[in-house]
Amino acid sequence: MSDAVQANSGDNTEYREMVDAITEFGLIRLDPGGLIKGWHGAISDITGYRPDEVLGTSAEVLYIDAETLRADLTAAASVGQRATEGWRLRKNGERFWATITITPLPVTGGYLLLVRDLTERRDQELALRSVEEMIDSITDYEVIRLDAEGLVQSWNPGAERLRQYSAEEVLGKPVSMFYSEDEARRGVAEREMAAAVTNGRFEAEGWRLRRDGSRFWANDVLSPIKGGNGDVIGFVKVARDQSERRESEQLVSRQRDEILELSTPVIQVWDDVLVLPVIGTLDSARAARLTENLLERIARDQAEVVILDVSGVPAVDTEVAQHLMKTVEAARLMGSVSILSGVRPETAQAIVHLGIELGALRCRSNLKDALQLALRLVGAPIAAEKPTVDA
Repeated sequence: MSDAVQANSGDNTEYREMVDAITEFGLIRLDPGGLIKGWHGAISDITGYRPDEVLGTSAEVLYIDAETLRADLTAAASVGQRATEGWRLRKNGERFWATITITPLPVTGGYLLLVRDLTERRDQELALRSVEEMIDSITDYEVIRLDAEGLVQSWNPGAERLRQYSAEEVLGKPVSMFYSEDEARRGVAEREMAAAVTNGRFEAEGWRLRRDGSRFWANDVLSPIKGGNGDVIGFVKVARDQSERRESEQLVSRQRDEILELSTPVIQVWDDVLVLPVIGTLDSARAARLTENLLERIARDQAEVVILDVSGVPAVDTEVAQHLMKTVEAARLMGSVSILSGVRPETAQAIVHLGIELGALRCRSNLKDALQLALRLVGAPIAAEKPTVDA
């Protein structure tokens, strides 16, 4: 064998080794009639065919219909190259999404096909498109994506409706633009992102800004997005306008306060005497309001004596008794003497059974006796009862 032939043989061997080492795509060489003459690169992995199974057969084995192959070869011969993308067939009949570039070979008159399996990429794109379409259909929630630095990367219709900004106005901008100037200056958005990374998510409520400068009460949930190596590559932020809910809660709170105010009236029965009738169950919230109202009236009226009438309390347990004693102690610190009235026999027995120490607290069984005691304590004149005259 001549040196030239040996050199050419070595070059061909190295060329085939190089081509067969390709793992990203497959190479198929066809003769002018479309028969397979070369089977290289990753084409066996892509299609499932071994070279000996396809060499000398038509490339139609990859196509769902033969007409498509003939049309592609004709177009490639006419324009110099043909690139197509679509479904192709594996050996087991399974379909895969491939891009095929067909290039005519002017020396041999055949064709070179470069085949890439894009099934996984197409599935990912379709899945991403499906997610995007789903997010775009959400109009009641803001669902946006931020990069690792907190810059806005996506903007759904719900965000546009909520914030009044178009996507062009916010993409690439820091999320802190939706916070108040004070919050932006204090780095609230950055701290929230750091908390989301540390805890896996972050949720908060607060005032946020619209494009026109108006405020709305928002519930924000921030979750980190992690890459394949576990590093945080961004965040997804979900927000909803909770202004109506907050207004409703505040209205209920105001109404509850008003009801508590009405259910704990402080009545002035003499210049220096106040009566606080306690009716119904006495819980912590109502006890706090009761004490607050009583102290305000003691300070305003300079009351010397306060009557706590518990005849309307259905039962006195440890918690109720403790609330009453705290109120009495607070009144004492304001300079007022307290009298407990309306103590029924069962209430007295319950207090004794519970072991509650009433100290120097004066007690009377009914409001009338409590009023008489209060008037004596402040030095008010008390009309003597008329003697009963027998008929």
